[in-house]
Amino acid sequence: MKEVKKSYVSKQIVKKVIDFCLDKDYRFIFLSGNGGAGKTTLSEELVTEVKALGLNVNCIDMDEFVLDTKMRKSGKKVWTDINGKTRESEYTTSFKESYYLSAPEVIVYSLTQGKNCYFKPKKRNEFVEVNAQVAITIIEGVGSAFLEKLPQTFGIFLMCNRDVEVSRRISRARDGEQNLSREEVKRKCDERNEQFEAFILPEREKFDLELSSQEDYSLIVERDDLNVF
Repeated sequence: MKEVKKSYVSKQIVKKVIDFCLDKDYRFIFLSGNGGAGKTTLSEELVTEVKALGLNVNCIDMDEFVLDTKMRKSGKKVWTDINGKTRESEYTTSFKESYYLSAPEVIVYSLTQGKNCYFKPKKRNEFVEVNAQVAITIIEGVGSAFLEKLPQTFGIFLMCNRDVEVSRRISRARDGEQNLSREEVKRKCDERNEQFEAFILPEREKFDLELSSQEDYSLIVERDDLNVF
């Protein structure tokens, strides 16, 4: 008989993950995955769950450490896709070179040493303190796949299929894609996903829990290395 994978609402996933991390003393949650999968939404729900327990939490978006858009678009990245074909593209978030990785690495190191640190978000004029005396620090975004996974880190890899990604990109007010035709959004998604397959998917084994996001935003557990569920 074929095994049917169980579907969960996000709140069920969030509660299980936070309870597990607190019980096992995981201090970091890294959350990566493809575009439109719902990484930001899931990270916000994780934050809400931690705070509901009366605990403090840090939440850091890897987009804060991406190179300036003009800088990335002014250069061309020569890369090899999974079929061995040489390609040339703008620097996207699937490329390691698109990030100032030393900044989040310093943050993680400081926290492991019990020291507070600061960073300046792109859209704010002041520095933000990252407190070492919190229960959990969440680092979300595609680029978290490029960070070293420490023993205190629990990793979540969140994916959605192409059609779901296209629909979500069109519906959200980001990257101007709500003003493009569906075919144009599909074309851009295909190019991003080819880069994602070549550079992010090989890092997925760093992550302990793999989820797939469905059209109705329910989540299916595809892989659960630490038996959280």
